[in-house]
Amino acid sequence: MGTFEEALYALRVAASKVKCPRLRHLNEKVLSDPRFSTAPGGTTHHHDYAHGLVIHVNEVMQNVLKMTNNNPSDELLTAVIWHDYMKVRDYTYEGDKIVKTNYGNTIYHVAGSAMEFHYEAASVLGAEVLERIEHLLLSHHGRREWGSPVEPATAEAFILHTADMMSSRGCNL
Repeated sequence: MGTFEEALYALRVAASKVKCPRLRHLNEKVLSDPRFSTAPGGTTHHHDYAHGLVIHVNEVMQNVLKMTNNNPSDELLTAVIWHDYMKVRDYTYEGDKIVKTNYGNTIYHVAGSAMEFHYEAASVLGAEVLERIEHLLLSHHGRREWGSPVEPATAEAFILHTADMMSSRGCNL
């Protein structure tokens, strides 16, 4: 879905749809993090190259926008931006090779992204909004055997999981 620069621009355009200033501020933390801009999306399965994380997150965002007729909630938009954020700690480079870190082996980005979001958001969001977004983050892999601590329990959680799965398999809308 285009170059890294196009993907990051498209993510910023989508993020601008978020109405809640607190969520906009939280999303900017991810979008302006240089680690997010350079990180791979994986080691072998998908988006396993520099800037792959941005490309993947944008593909997920574009899938979500299409699945919601360009009308996702602020919470869903935010969850898309944050869902794989801690992949910035899951992987590192050893020369040209992408390898999983100790963080990736012991904490993993699904839990790590939810924990990081909680750390950044708990003091600025109400409990209901915080819990809705955390559920989206924790369930985005869809099944426990695929790395989700919980399975999707809402329509939005299922949308995020489906959009993520589509991108990881190279079949975007």
